[in-house]
Amino acid sequence: MPENRERLIDATKRLLDSGTSEEDALKSMTDIGVEESEAKEIVRKAGLYNKPGLEETLQGKPIMRGPAKEEREYSSAGSFWDSGSDFFRTKGKAGQKEKKEIVIEEIGAKPGKAAGNYHYKKVEFRESIPVLVSDFDKLIDRGGLKRGDTILISGGAGTGKTTFGMQFLYNGAKQLKHKCVYLTLEETPEKIKENMMENFGWDLDALEKEGLLAIIKIDPLTIARAVEATLTKERGGLYIEFEQFDLPFQFDLPFRPDRVVVDSLSALSIAFVENSQGYRQYLRHLFETLEKYNSVNLVLGETEQTPSIYSRLGIEEFLADAVVVFYNIKVHSSRENALEILKLRSSRHAKRLVPYKITTRGFEIYINQEIFREDYK
Repeated sequence: MPENRERLIDATKRLLDSGTSEEDALKSMTDIGVEESEAKEIVRKAGLYNKPGLEETLQGKPIMRGPAKEEREYSSAGSFWDSGSDFFRTKGKAGQKEKKEIVIEEIGAKPGKAAGNYHYKKVEFRESIPVLVSDFDKLIDRGGLKRGDTILISGGAGTGKTTFGMQFLYNGAKQLKHKCVYLTLEETPEKIKENMMENFGWDLDALEKEGLLAIIKIDPLTIARAVEATLTKERGGLYIEFEQFDLPFQFDLPFRPDRVVVDSLSALSIAFVENSQGYRQYLRHLFETLEKYNSVNLVLGETEQTPSIYSRLGIEEFLADAVVVFYNIKVHSSRENALEILKLRSSRHAKRLVPYKITTRGFEIYINQEIFREDYK
């Protein structure tokens, strides 16, 4: 749990900022297996961050507010980054190399007791790989996404989530020879391949024959029934035993993937319509399994056309390393598409709406254009 604490505090703060009650935030965490005492402490800390000027300390350490502990300033670099996007750069000399931090893990220390033995562990820097979907990588300071990260792609029907996901796989396989897996919980592999060939000219059959792509159909109802049966059998020790369950997702892939797309969480949540606790538990299991592949993973989820909530139950945002939102914005009598990188832990990124279109070449992003939009409620 400690390695996920900061992520949970950050997600809980955003939930509280959006008007979610502390009780509901607490329930969201306990439903995914967080112990109640731990969940209460996370809610308490998230609440403290929401109270500027509070002088209370946490475990004897001052509360840090703002995006980071270091003094930061806005960049004035003459590039895309200063064209309407907000991001921070750490002050320092030009060309100065970043320091490699050392993580210190304390062993056996108890509250109120002096630290004893320490285990020093150097930070391991994960490889970043380019997304290769139009100019999306130019929106990220690092120029790609890190292996082991899972990105939630949220958007309404028809906003291009499936196209973005398949373009991410197709270009990765064609240009970098990456091993790619597309897990579909809705359409059949045959229908997906037909649509991609007719709409964009992407020959997915050829990539399958080369061993670079696997499109696998998963039945969400089979998953839901298996989870329900397991939870009914194991009442009283849900989270401890849950990690050992042999669930339908745990099958042998034809290869170890570099890129994975799951399409979609909406189909999965519908299968769990009367078992929201089982859905939360399985979702956590799914994200942890994806992380172990050391691949870059896109998980697609459906929302409203102009969403203010970016996942069905809110738990998806807790678990994701990044959230990218696709909008379908009404402008007068028509609609315009725009995307936003709402959250990305591994890199600084553009913080504004960026227009895009779906063309015969797939997902086309226009990073130097602005989206015109009317106010909406």
